[in-house]
Amino acid sequence: MLALAAAVPVPASAQQPPWPNRVVRIIATSPPGGSIDFLARTIADDFGKTFGQPFIVENRPGANGNIGVDLVVKASADGHMLFVTAPGPFSINLNLYDSMPFNPGADVAPIALLAVAPLVLVVHPSVPANNVKELVAFLRARQGGVNYASQAVGATGHLAMELFKSLARVEATNVPYRGSAALATVDLVTGRVAMGFINTSTALAQVRNGKLRAIAVAEKHRIAVAPDIPTLDESGFPGFEATPWLGLGARAGTPSEIVNRLNEGATRALTRPDVVGRMTIIGIEPRPLTANQFTMFVRAETVKWGEIIRRSGARAE
Repeated sequence: MLALAAAVPVPASAQQPPWPNRVVRIIATSPPGGSIDFLARTIADDFGKTFGQPFIVENRPGANGNIGVDLVVKASADGHMLFVTAPGPFSINLNLYDSMPFNPGADVAPIALLAVAPLVLVVHPSVPANNVKELVAFLRARQGGVNYASQAVGATGHLAMELFKSLARVEATNVPYRGSAALATVDLVTGRVAMGFINTSTALAQVRNGKLRAIAVAEKHRIAVAPDIPTLDESGFPGFEATPWLGLGARAGTPSEIVNRLNEGATRALTRPDVVGRMTIIGIEPRPLTANQFTMFVRAETVKWGEIIRRSGARAE
């Protein structure tokens, strides 16, 4: 009887130690500071308390998020290395780069949509435009002799402007700032560049002190923190929406039980009143989805941004 009992195989799941069983690394695909870093550290703190192991954040910026995500997809699919990033590695870079170090559709497991960060179309006060119609007239009169700021080639602000240009049938030249929102804002405020789609919190601070003028928001609905700013949708561009979002992911093949636990934990963390308050200050808002809903969302965003990139001809090196 003892020999027979010893021969009974142990299920693979029973052989695995419970997750997490050691430190979990969360790769933030941006430098310290800003929305990605804030969200990564917020959920790391909450996850540590919820799951009983340390969650530490490492900043690995570069290549519109590809560098950090590539590190994760080359690690074990056991839930001990995660990433927080903007849309690039999920749904933009595949259509933007001639070659990718990983396949987003095959190598990445979307876990949770964490938040959205609405963009505001702003102009320097020297631009004679107070609304979208006047801005379009100004751009057409200049025949391409206007520069606009973006955080980087392929960043959502860049692609939002390319979408706007295509729909408005106007020209303007991109001045990318290699991921630095601060540098882009400095040149907007000084008038070195005429306009740009920038983060809500940064935009509104400069609008309120008179250094920039808000033209429209790139959401389908007006935003709560600035209800007086019209949307592009209601300014003659029906359906216009170009909203940066921030998501949590892991390597494909991560067990669904872990993915679902992380999704539930992230949703719980980012809907706490104190966290929502801090998110509002930096211009982002929670937009929770289940893991399956987020996967479908990523697929739809890949199609959407792929069309915009092909139409604009944007490429990244």
